Formats: sequence, structure tokens, C-alpha cells
Amino acid sequence: MSSSVPAERPYQRPVKRPLTLFYRDPLECLQALMSNPLIQDFVHFTPFKLWTNAGKLVRVYNEWLSSDGAWDIQKQLPKDATLLGTVISTDKTQLTTMTGNKQAYPALISLANIDEEFRMKASNHAFMLFCLVPIFKFLEKNPEVAGVLVNREYHAVMEWTLQPLIEAAKVGVLMEDPLGCVHWGFTPLVSQIVDTPESLLVACAAANHSSVTQANYKQFGDPFLHPPRTASYTLTHLRDLAKEYDPWNDLEAYIKAAKALGLNGVHLPFWREWAFSDPARFLTPEILHHWLKMFYDHHVGAAEIDFRFSILRPHTGMRHFKEGISRGKQTTGREHRDIQRYIVGVIAGAVPKEFLKVVASLNDFFYQGQAPQLTDTDLQKMTQSLADFHAHKDAILKAGARRGKKGPIDHWRIPKLEFLQSVVPSVRISGVPMQWTADVTERAHITLVKDPAYNSNNQGHEAQICRHLDRLEKCRRFDLSTSMANAGVDFGQHLDDRHLDQCIQEDEPALSVNSTSELLNIIEPVSRLSGTSRSQVNYFKQSSLLASGAYPQAPQPYRTFTSTDNSTAFHLSRDHTGRQITLDDLVTKFNLPDLPDALAAYLHRARNGSLLPIGGHRPILHRTDLHSIKKLEYWRSVRLQSKTFHRDKVDVPATINAWPPDGQWKKGRADAVICGMDGHVVCQLRLIFRVVLQSGYAQPIGTEGFLAYVQKFAIVPQENPNGGGKGKFPDPTSGQYVLKRAKRAGGVALGDVVPLDRLRAAAELQPKFGREANRKLTKETSLDYWDDFWLSRWFTKEFYYSITS
Repeated sequence: MSSSVPAERPYQRPVKRPLTLFYRDPLECLQALMSNPLIQDFVHFTPFKLWTNAGKLVRVYNEWLSSDGAWDIQKQLPKDATLLGTVISTDKTQLTTMTGNKQAYPALISLANIDEEFRMKASNHAFMLFCLVPIFKFLEKNPEVAGVLVNREYHAVMEWTLQPLIEAAKVGVLMEDPLGCVHWGFTPLVSQIVDTPESLLVACAAANHSSVTQANYKQFGDPFLHPPRTASYTLTHLRDLAKEYDPWNDLEAYIKAAKALGLNGVHLPFWREWAFSDPARFLTPEILHHWLKMFYDHHVGAAEIDFRFSILRPHTGMRHFKEGISRGKQTTGREHRDIQRYIVGVIAGAVPKEFLKVVASLNDFFYQGQAPQLTDTDLQKMTQSLADFHAHKDAILKAGARRGKKGPIDHWRIPKLEFLQSVVPSVRISGVPMQWTADVTERAHITLVKDPAYNSNNQGHEAQICRHLDRLEKCRRFDLSTSMANAGVDFGQHLDDRHLDQCIQEDEPALSVNSTSELLNIIEPVSRLSGTSRSQVNYFKQSSLLASGAYPQAPQPYRTFTSTDNSTAFHLSRDHTGRQITLDDLVTKFNLPDLPDALAAYLHRARNGSLLPIGGHRPILHRTDLHSIKKLEYWRSVRLQSKTFHRDKVDVPATINAWPPDGQWKKGRADAVICGMDGHVVCQLRLIFRVVLQSGYAQPIGTEGFLAYVQKFAIVPQENPNGGGKGKFPDPTSGQYVLKRAKRAGGVALGDVVPLDRLRAAAELQPKFGREANRKLTKETSLDYWDDFWLSRWFTKEFYYSITS
């Protein structure tokens, strides 16, 4: 639907060209989302509270409905009313594939009652385009006045299009859920996902001020939270201004007075009459813009850091910065996250200890805040991490690391830094920040705006975008409806007598279904209705099927299996690498002279039922136990899959390499890995193999499955943070464990043979470079020609949660 912006206003200013507002009723958008059968398993209508145990001492926050903010609003609603949280995202995007510097300003809407894991997947279509905000260009010579006019028009357009939701938040509206149950719904704005400049626009705050607190630019570096910039605070100032100046007839004087009060000149905020909606609450932390890009903008060095990044050991499936990080002019949120994995270990040794403490503390804060659920204990850790950052942040200024175009900067006037003070309070009010990330909405800009514009004729692209999306949505709904009709499905709960009588009279009554999972198992749509076409591989499930005999033709031992405690799943390729090989040839191929003794010691221990920790005392043995071995089979890699820390679901598998030496990898490509049975130890995986016996010999104990030869790294003792001497503690400055390559008496790397199922996770080891990295190191040699390392705690989020819990 399209409509011109209301023209009755006497204060209209001339614009460069007439504009048309393309929008649709946002209430209808929410109703379309809320009644969709595909969200039935993922939508909730009642606030809830979670605790870590039955004692209800430690609270758990995840979805918006688990927050105090949802409870606060629900308590103010009439009895039997349903709280329907509105989520909005607005962000100007460049249509870079077109000429004329054309832009679009999409506004998306979603429902906070939908589970965040479902809502934040772009392929589920849980965000709908409800408005293309016109991009006004006023014929105004004064740029300050022109900017205020643009800001006012933004609020006018938003108020115009969102009016149905504003009214529904006051008096409620009847809306149906997927089962056909009618709810008396109230629709407050609970989150508006925006970047930093747009948050100022929404809050009506002036530049160099915070959009969520009353802090100005001189206070951005303060180590405490300033009073919130509430709706009442802003509206009180606006009423006082209106008594002194006419917002239109005294426009320039009004703007000057508004700026003096920390306002941007907008006199009618679109949220001023939106019940239960306060910008201090609905401007939720946004990870992509407020956190990740702040990290990149203010902590990156140059040549030395670029070299250090370039020589880190690459990991299969992960980004490797072969040219460093300083040359990237346009980086994505994923690249920012990849930088965070390594930055602390990379700069360690090249910066003062307090400088390192600042970056490590900030990294901790970011990783803690990205968890899918947070407890009161986690929030205390986040508060402490931010306090540690502020306690040591002057070290960065002393080092001259904060630099601008004109040289060093001696202050902390960073708006994004001030935002961090509001994160912990926001978690309690609005739930975890991960559900408000702009990752999915920026992806939606491509599918909802850029792709349709790219396929248009470059004329009137707004209308063509809307037409394209309208047809696409109709096709999806038609496909769902026809597939349900063909399957004879009646979705919903029908309790009225008329429906029961109708079912009795029909020869073939409809199949009653009331869950999304059951519906998707029955219908056969022409195209995928929701979700990605790529399903997450589940080695735990495959292992269970193999163990149950579902695939009797599968080679044994099974190439997919789990650890004895079912915490880790393993997957090997069906066929081993190359041909079967003798033990002596394998020793030569992998340059592992210690392998025969290690294998003999393993067989001795396995026979006696005493699999000691890696690196334990090795008895002097003859190699008679090896006579039964005919040949060996080896594999170049294994895939490890674990379960996520916070949710009972499988994580993305990690590939661990164990290549023999070749022309590029002089010592082989042997990745670092965490091994565990009774405790955990960091090792380098040198070899994955299986024993093939001579005919007539009984299977030695411990050789039924796959084996690994690993070389151990020992933890370098550090000071106990609580006093009492040194022990196996992380470095107090960086928070990372310090490792040293373990060696036997003769200086040979300490290695052992262990069952492959003792491996637990991939690990990231970073050389302790010192003041200057050795220029002889390369990405192929940095792990093998060095002895001292950092164990990166930020390698992956799941690794971080496990190692810091």
C-alpha cells in the first residue's frame, strides 16, 4: 500500500523532489506473523522466570519474556490481556549495484514473543518489511536546519505508519494465534534495533550525547552508569522548550536551545504516546554496531600486528588473516568476531601489561554478553570485566594507542564505550543482547531490498521492491495453504460443537494438527517454507543409528562414534588415506621415531587396565607386543562435534588435521587439541591410525577402535589470584593459560598413544612472540618451531564458556 505523506501541515518545507511513502499496516504484519502455523512451536504469550535451581536464588535471563521488563508491563495490563512485544529495525542501506547513489531506508517489524533462536534466522522470515522510509532532501541552505527537518520527517513517518500499534498498546486489539485462539493483545515497543547514529535520532538526543543515558561526550569514559534518558526526561524538556520557542516559526532559535539541552531539535517523537514504550528501555544493546565494530575501531595496530596475525596456525573452516587486519577498509561482523579470537595473544608481549589487561577485560565482556542465556552470576562477571577495563584503560592512552588522523587522542569520548554501561541493566529489562543483533536484519536488507532492486529496471525501485515482496509472500502463503489442503490437515484447536458436528458428518474428516513439527512432517510444499536448506550435521545421531544396526553394511569399526561419556562425537572418512603401511614406514612418513615405544607402552597399559594420563611414566619395554601388528591405516583428519554449553543441541563440527610432512608443511600439519579423561590436557595431534593384525593373533585390548599419537603441552605455573603460591592458574594479566612444549629427559617431545575418543575439542595455541615476532616464522612453522604458547580462551564462544565456567 502507498500513500503520500499528509499535506495539511502549514510548516512544509520545499524538497528536492516529491516523495511517496510505501508502507503497510504494521498490525496486520504482526497478525500475519502471530497466526502463521510455522511459528506455533516457537511462540509464547506469558512472561516467565527461570532459575538455576529449585532454591530460586540465581535468576536466568534469555528470551524477552523472561525479563523483568516483560513482567513489569504485564502487571500493568488488564486481567486476561496478552503482552505482544513489538520489535522494529530501521537502517539506511546503500543500493550499491545501482547508479545515482540511490539508497533505501527499510523498516522491519517482528514479534518479541517468538523464540529468539527462530526469530533471528533470516530464512524463517520472522522479520517483515512494513515501511520504506522516504529519504528526504530539503532545499535548505542551512545544513543544521536541513538535518533537523530530515529528523522530524523520520519521526513523522514512523508515527504515521506505526499508529495502529500505538493505539493497540493503549486499548488492546483482538488477534489470533496459530491455533485460532483469540488474544486481547497489547503491543508496546520493546526493542528498536539501530546503529549508534540512528539511536540518537530515535531518542531525540543531540550529537555527542548518549541515546540511553543523560551522559554527554565528556562523560563517555566514566566508569559508572549515568541516569537513564527516559521518555519522561526528554518529553519534559520538550514541553519546557515549547513554552519558550515555537518549533516552526522560531526554528533556528528552537534548534539552538534544544542542542543546549542535549536534544536534536525533534519536537514530536514518534514514541511519545506509545504506552509502555521508553527509549531508555527499547534501545537495546546491538552487538554488531555497538560492540564488535567498537573493538575494531579502537584496538588495532599496524605492521607488527599484521605480521603476527599472518603467521598464526590456520584452522579448517575458519578465517585466517594471511595479510593481517589493518588493510581491510570494509569488514563484516563475522570478521570482527574473528579478530576477537586472536587479538589478546597477538598483542601480548608487545604492549604493557595494563594495556593487555584492558583488551582482555573488554574481550571477556563481549564474550560473556553474547551467551544465549545469562545468570545473575554471569551479570556480576560482566560488571567486573567492565570495571577491570575502566580501572586500567589509561594504559592505552599512555601508550598512545588511541590515535586519530592528527595523532594520539588523550580521552575516552567514545559513544560506543558509554553504551556498555547499559548492557547489564538491559539484560534484566529486555533479555540477552544476542536476540537484538543486527546480523539478521542486515541480511534481510539483501533479501528484502537489495535483491529486488538489483532485478528492477532502476526506475521507481521502491514500488518494484514492494511488488516483488508482495508476490513472494503470496506465493509462500499459497504454497502453505495448498499443501495443507492436499494433506487434509486442519491446523488448530477446535472446541466448538459446530466443528465437531461437521467432522462427524464428513466421510473423511480432516487430520487435526496443532504443532509446527507435526505439520512439516505431513505436508509436501513445492518450495521450502522456512528454515535453511542446509541441515546441521549431527554425528551423535549418526553414531546412534550405526550402533543400533541401522546400516549393517557400514565398515567396522564404525567411522562415526561417540566418546564413552557421550560428550563428543567423532567422524572419520570411510576410507583411510593411501594404502595400509607398516609401522616402520609410518614412523618414517610422519617423522615420529617415538611412535613404536609409545604404542608398545599403550598396549602394555591397556592390557593392565591402567590408561595413565598423557605423559605418565613409561616403563622400559621390549617391542614384543608389536609383533601381532601387520600394518597400520592412517587418516589425515578427524571431525569433532560437541554439544553447546547452554543448550542441549549439537555444535558445528571442528576439523582437526594430522597431516604428514610435505613440501609446504615441513613438520606436518598437526593441529592443537584438548584431550580429556580424568582432567584435560592440551596436545598436538600428530597421527590418527588403526591397527591391522597379523592373521592368527587375538585382538589386543585397546586396539578395537581408532588411536591417536599426541604430543603434550604442559601448563606453566602462575600465581594464585587468591594467594598461596603458584599453580595451574591462567596468567593474571591476559586470563590465558601459558603452555610450554613438554619434553622427555633427552629433549624429545613428550608423546603418547591414546584412544581417539579421548579428544574433546579443537584448541588455538598462539606463540608467545615477545616484544617482536621472529620474522623466520610462518603459518606452517609457528606451532612446530616454537615452545612457548598462549592457550586462547576466546577461540570459540563454546570453548570460552567451557573454560571459564
